[in-house]
Amino acid sequence: MQKLHHFIKQYRILSIIIGLIFLTGVSILASRISLEEDVTGLIPSGEKQNTLKKVLAQTQFSDKIIFTVSSTSAKNNPEALTAYATRLIDSIHRQLPNYIKDIQGKVPEESILEVYDFVYNNLPLFLNENDYKLIEDRLQQDSIQDRLETGYKSLISPTGFVTKRYVFKDPLSLTALGLNKLEELSVGDDFQLYNNYLLTKDKQHLLLFLSPKYSASETEENGVLVQELRRIKQELNENIPGVKGEFFGGLLYAVANANQIKKDIRLTLGIASSILLLLLIFYYKRVYVPLLLFIPSIIGGVTAIAFLFLFKGTISAISIGIGAILLGISIDYALHILTHYRNNNNITTLYKDVTGPVLMSSTTTAIAFLCLLFVKSDALNDLGIFAALSVLVASGLALILIPQLYKVPKVNLQQGSNFIDRLAAVQFHKNKYLVGAIFVIFLICFFFFTKVKFNNDLSAINYQPEEILKIENDVLKIAGKAGKSVYLVSYGTTVDEALEHNNKLYHRLNTLEKLGGIDNFSSIGGVVLSTKSQLEKIERWEEFWNPERVKKLENDLIEKSKEYRFKSTSFNAFYTLLHTNFEPIALLDYKNTSTLYLDDFISSSKNFATVTTSVEIEETMLDNFIAQFPKESNLVVVDRKQINQNFLGNLKNDFNNLVAYSIIAVFLVLMLFYRSLEVSLLTLLPIAITWVIALGIMAMLGIEFNILNIIISTFIFGLGLDYSIFITNAFLKEYELGEKVLGIYRTSILLSVCTTLLGIGALFFAKHPALRSISVISIIGVLSALLVAFVIQGYIFDRLFIIRMKSGKSAFNFMSVLTKATKKDRLYFKRAIYDNYRYKKVYPVIKKEMELQKERYLKISEHIEETDQILHFYSGFGVLPIYLSYKKPKAKIHGIEPELSKLKIAENCFASRLHSLTYSEEIPMHPTNYNIFIISQIPLFNLENEMNELIAKQAKTVIILDSNYAYRWILDLNYEISYRQNEVVILTKMD
Repeated sequence: MQKLHHFIKQYRILSIIIGLIFLTGVSILASRISLEEDVTGLIPSGEKQNTLKKVLAQTQFSDKIIFTVSSTSAKNNPEALTAYATRLIDSIHRQLPNYIKDIQGKVPEESILEVYDFVYNNLPLFLNENDYKLIEDRLQQDSIQDRLETGYKSLISPTGFVTKRYVFKDPLSLTALGLNKLEELSVGDDFQLYNNYLLTKDKQHLLLFLSPKYSASETEENGVLVQELRRIKQELNENIPGVKGEFFGGLLYAVANANQIKKDIRLTLGIASSILLLLLIFYYKRVYVPLLLFIPSIIGGVTAIAFLFLFKGTISAISIGIGAILLGISIDYALHILTHYRNNNNITTLYKDVTGPVLMSSTTTAIAFLCLLFVKSDALNDLGIFAALSVLVASGLALILIPQLYKVPKVNLQQGSNFIDRLAAVQFHKNKYLVGAIFVIFLICFFFFTKVKFNNDLSAINYQPEEILKIENDVLKIAGKAGKSVYLVSYGTTVDEALEHNNKLYHRLNTLEKLGGIDNFSSIGGVVLSTKSQLEKIERWEEFWNPERVKKLENDLIEKSKEYRFKSTSFNAFYTLLHTNFEPIALLDYKNTSTLYLDDFISSSKNFATVTTSVEIEETMLDNFIAQFPKESNLVVVDRKQINQNFLGNLKNDFNNLVAYSIIAVFLVLMLFYRSLEVSLLTLLPIAITWVIALGIMAMLGIEFNILNIIISTFIFGLGLDYSIFITNAFLKEYELGEKVLGIYRTSILLSVCTTLLGIGALFFAKHPALRSISVISIIGVLSALLVAFVIQGYIFDRLFIIRMKSGKSAFNFMSVLTKATKKDRLYFKRAIYDNYRYKKVYPVIKKEMELQKERYLKISEHIEETDQILHFYSGFGVLPIYLSYKKPKAKIHGIEPELSKLKIAENCFASRLHSLTYSEEIPMHPTNYNIFIISQIPLFNLENEMNELIAKQAKTVIILDSNYAYRWILDLNYEISYRQNEVVILTKMD
């Protein structure tokens, strides 16, 4: 990263051009992606769920608007009701032609004739076995006599000009039997027609059904529709006395939800952003810092969308919406880099300190997000990819851009210069009362964390204003839907197949209604038939109306009608009907009869068709009713509770699996970076503790998971993971180099907590339940992660690493607990030496050095006495001095290492805490007592002269480990070679 930084500085114009080309490219690609707005994409998939999604996508159960017009007094006033309805329909046609596609509830005279003719011309299709029994009764001569008499009386009445066509076409009123089937298209029998409008039987209420052009999800257009309908309603309520109109539909909730979300976000995030901007500017002393923090995150998000466009072409819109919360995570890396740069304006040190932790945090977080791919949900899969790529790109860009763009203020900004720094400097983990309190909270939460419930009732996270709830209850009560409405949807690859399944369902529901299992139902099962059912019906008609029966009926009619002076040809149209060769009719023929409104029941698309049946049932009988259709072929029960169970029933299990996958994946990545089982587990332990505490608090407060906040919990998992990694790296750096950087890491974590709480946490003040549920989970999760990282994780690392190191003991490791030292260990002390460097970056180097040098070191130790005092030039990481301190514990050893990074590592080995082992960058002030000199490499000029003087003056033994070192001058001082082998030269002074 440092090389890239210098390259950009050196070739700034070229770098800017490359950056602009990249940004332009990803922006163009991202702008071309298609957004999938289907919210059911968020739902986990499966054979059952996929079928239900297709059914819901094709059938609109809640888009209609029910408009009721009611009398305001107990006195009936149907004329006023119909006058109101007429003006309402006129107003809608004139003012809202682009928003309402159809209005049901008014039946014109011509439509009644149209329906009669349709049933008459296709009469066999509308008759069942009960009808044929009735027809048989009507073929009796006395019954024919009664029918003709009734027909004659109607012909000579004042309305004879209307009834004339019906009497001659159908003297036995067979068509009425078929028309009865049309009553099954509507639920209930509490309504009647008055002036061609649908009124309740008490004539107190009138109903109209409006079909919006836009689906409920298109809230912007529907917002205009609702506003205009309210205006029209108010005008009519004011201008027509004695009646009052009201309307309700599912889109009222959709519009209310959308408006409330916008209002809540504008209010809460507006205030939160202002406070956050002031906080960041105050801390970093630069006005442009807030913009700088968000640049990597925004580019990361755009890049992720561009990637999805290249490999997928589409992305779920809800994934981008939820992914916007990523800003709380992705700016963590920018905050971390900025905080380090602010406190140490040195590029080399900056990249050395932050590159590892930032890349490690972003990688583990990205891996955790990619585990969303294991959830069978298209939207969550998109979210996982989008989040992972955003985090990775944002972290990389933060490492590149922030050191280039941020200018550290010239004023002295030392750690502790403001309240954030002072708060970060508090040693929370050393407060035994605070540690004890968190531990007690953990123990309490441990008994509750498994009791968090998952609420699969989607209505619980909907915003439902009291005003709309009251209107809903009033309107549905008038509409006769005070009971429970359940939809049964038959489906198939073709309309004919769906109709065939619906016909079977129709007969089952007929039986249930007779047995009292349901109140009533609305179905086209007795009206619209599959081709197979039609052929069966036609065959039954032809079987019934055999030539002998037809001929006998003709003779009986001619004979009996003479009494009323009918001509023998008067009923020719009826005879023609009986001789007609009927054929099955197509769905289009049904649909051409406009007043049947079949589009409310039948829907079709490519290779998929549905037929809907509505059932009215008492709430107490609902579960038993649904239980009768457990695994019915080609049938879906559409009830809110049932939908939620089918959609969300496995979501909690999926997320439990997701947590397990995430922990395993993150553990493997931590092992890759740390190369230590102990450090990896200790880094994951705070996440587990945080999870237990957060879930325990939720359980005790009665807070439930829902489909939204359980997804947000993955982001909180990512934040907690970042905090844990930062704290781990801070302690490891102190353990390795003795540098106390914990305050800087805690500062960046505190700023991250502030941004998260001000961003997501501010939604706690929102009125919308979904936003509040997200906020509550975020607040509990982030604060739990903060406390565990600052207190418990700090306490664990301080106890197991820092305090043990300072007291001259090795840091905790499983090997020292599970195994005992062997004789070979006491010969080379490899395990003890390794323990000094365990968990340090140089550990692999030390192991390699020890394996290569152990025999040389052993030989050196044989030429050293317990009473010797050793001065080791270029002691490096201190391996040889530490080995000699174990081999000759009474000998005094001092290592000299001019390279500061190596010196710090050597000084911070726990063996260095012993009084007999010390280190320095230069020769000590009074080195008169040293008699053994070890030279590991050719000394630099400024060290060579002083070293030579000391050797000439007081050396008893000189040990040379660099084969290129010229030691002739030492021999000239009356020294002899006592050992020369394996690139070790030992010179001893002769007496």
